[in-house]
Amino acid sequence: MNTVPIANVTEVSPTLAPHRYFIADLHLDGLNTPRSKHFHTLLDQLAQLAAARPVELYIIGDLFEFWYEYRGALFDIYRADLAALDSAFKAGVKIFLFHGNRDFTYGRYVQRRFGATILGDGEQIMLNDSRPVWLEHGDLLCTADTRYLRFRSFIRSFPVKIVFFLMPWSVARKSIDRIRASTRTDKESKPANVVEIDLDAARRRLESKSCRVLLCGHTHKALSEDLGAGYRLIVLPPWCEQPAGFVDDGALKPFALPNS
Repeated sequence: MNTVPIANVTEVSPTLAPHRYFIADLHLDGLNTPRSKHFHTLLDQLAQLAAARPVELYIIGDLFEFWYEYRGALFDIYRADLAALDSAFKAGVKIFLFHGNRDFTYGRYVQRRFGATILGDGEQIMLNDSRPVWLEHGDLLCTADTRYLRFRSFIRSFPVKIVFFLMPWSVARKSIDRIRASTRTDKESKPANVVEIDLDAARRRLESKSCRVLLCGHTHKALSEDLGAGYRLIVLPPWCEQPAGFVDDGALKPFALPNS
């Protein structure tokens, strides 16, 4: 994949069209890991760029390994990451969050803390070249993964949310760890085609949303696929493995952090 570095502030175009950055699958766990360091570096660079032009950051699911808005203990676990997001927001970076399969309970805390706009399970935006693009995490497009889709429906149900809310944190934390271990084992045991994007479903999504480009993540397998009739699917690289994504700075193209 050909990549371009993030623009230096001194090289910024005089136009005011926003630079939009799209990343997914960071899976931050609150530790000082390479994925976290790279993310903080990206936020610092976007904050510098925001001094010269509008900058938007779209995190298309699975920013955190786990997020439950009503668990204050998580705010402490992710303290450094939340502080980095807050600094970028205060510097002028607009941050947009999508629900992933790990973080689907965003609410007022992230809105207050770093001005997040919560776009849920999907949203259409307009690229700088006037093409409409559809953004979603991508898990709903893995139509062959029926076991996961059933689990997704269960874990997001209102009764489960209430039970988790009432659990002591010590019990909830053990439940989270068990679920993470179970889903990891389950994913590793599935055939590759089960956890890939259904290309027909992706095209149907674009047709139903009147968009030409679909950007998603989830599969941890970067992909750019022509779906025919001018439709295109782009699966973002998993940030947790490769600090890279796509940028719309007048044209939609891949980017990677320098020397990453």
